[in-house]
Amino acid sequence: MFFFFIFEMVAALQYEDAILFHWKGNLTSNSITMKVFTRQESMLNFRIISWDLKNIENFSLLNVNQSNESPIILQFQNLKPNTQYFYIFEFYDIENITSKYLRTVYNKEKDYEFTTEFDQPMFSFKTFGLIGQPYTFNFSASGCARTASISNIFLDIYQNTYPQFFFMLGDLHYRDINTDSIDEFDFAYKQVFGSTTQRYLYQQVPIEYQFDDHDFGKNDADGNSPTRNIANLLYWKYVPHGNLHNYQPLIQDEELAQFPQEVKNIDSINEENIGTYRYQIIGRTIIITVDLRTFQNLEVLGDQFGNFSNARSILGKQQRQWLITILDKVAITDWIQAVIFISSVNFHGDTWDMFPHEQLLIADKLQNIQEVLEKQVLIVSSDSHMTAMKNGYNSYIQNLGLKYKYGLQETMCGSLDKSGSCKTQPLTFGPWLGKNHYTNIEIQDSQLRTCIIIRAFEKTSQLFFYNTCDDNLKSLEGKVKCPFDVLMRVVYVIASLLVSFGFLIIIYLIVKKCHKNSMRYSLVMREK
Repeated sequence: MFFFFIFEMVAALQYEDAILFHWKGNLTSNSITMKVFTRQESMLNFRIISWDLKNIENFSLLNVNQSNESPIILQFQNLKPNTQYFYIFEFYDIENITSKYLRTVYNKEKDYEFTTEFDQPMFSFKTFGLIGQPYTFNFSASGCARTASISNIFLDIYQNTYPQFFFMLGDLHYRDINTDSIDEFDFAYKQVFGSTTQRYLYQQVPIEYQFDDHDFGKNDADGNSPTRNIANLLYWKYVPHGNLHNYQPLIQDEELAQFPQEVKNIDSINEENIGTYRYQIIGRTIIITVDLRTFQNLEVLGDQFGNFSNARSILGKQQRQWLITILDKVAITDWIQAVIFISSVNFHGDTWDMFPHEQLLIADKLQNIQEVLEKQVLIVSSDSHMTAMKNGYNSYIQNLGLKYKYGLQETMCGSLDKSGSCKTQPLTFGPWLGKNHYTNIEIQDSQLRTCIIIRAFEKTSQLFFYNTCDDNLKSLEGKVKCPFDVLMRVVYVIASLLVSFGFLIIIYLIVKKCHKNSMRYSLVMREK
């Protein structure tokens, strides 16, 4: 078991005195990326120390000098697969690091528990297994958090599921920025970093993150948003992400192997490098993440979709071609056994329904992978502010008045800390509306079979359990409707009855009035 310890060569400091925030991501079987945001503007000198507890005498030491640029980017390479690592930030100028000292630090910090006053906390991560080999792992996912939220839900996620990483599915904050201001986005990130409970989760486990509308721009922001370039620039700069637009390692083609270099400033952004779509392979599972904001409504679809002159794209030409290439490669790669498709919005919801041609294209390919090739496929989404599950029994996509049935399974995760809504139906399980929701997804992978286990939670209470290998669960009809829809039907029935009753009363009054007038007329005629 290896450990990383980071030392700053200054006078004695506490973690909170020197470090505003750090998070880690781009986790692989042998590496991880860390981005550290410091409180000081002066140059920092780090010593990175690693060792194996079973062979603690043979620790290694690396001196790292960093300028005052923030965040500081640290790359940990040549790690062992499927290995638990620990690291700690130390701020004492210790000349002679000994195995006794390292063991003392480890024993002191290993039982560290959360307090709002971050003492000298110890952090950890676990590398993935080798690509192409059976490997079981789990991650938790959710989205939609109030700006600077200090909800305990972030503590619950870590302490209840201990995920190998956390996937923030969008709306990291609700700043709804609508100007091309770097300062506005910087402040929004810093508000997240300043939340004690959010910092706890994002510092304890590796992060995967895909922005949605409220953290990309204003509500329902698309590719025309004035924040388009800034949102992408700050993602590049602040988020510990992997290679974007990547074809490797799945496709070993030199012409396709190029991916965008790190964007340093706003002038470096162009149509070739913009966008945060990417994929990663963990064991025999591929996680594909699409960017549904950067390119939305910029392209009018052409002849490849039957010359629908008024149809617009949510993916854009470059991302769409990338996605088709990756899905086609997955279909002919025998050792890939599971596909997780990350969509920041519900795949069977209102947003995708506005782009049915691309929606059908993706559904066709995912269904082929699931039904014909018999691989496990799960769509993971957020945005709808509800927790629910569709097993595919009633999964339809409409286009030009026609309904197409696809047996695609989708789990909707969230929200973290926003009020509830309901945006897709019918459902197999749920919906549970409102906040304090998240979902844990476990890929159980062995030589015999691969299954995806979904457990949804409200705080620490389990809401539902689903297993993609359970035929009984997959055959449930799933007629559950949104509570709002049911309520509206009740209101409609009551309103209809009231209208009908009112109409009858009006008719009665008219008839009564006519009858009364008729009686008067008859009386007058008799008097004459």
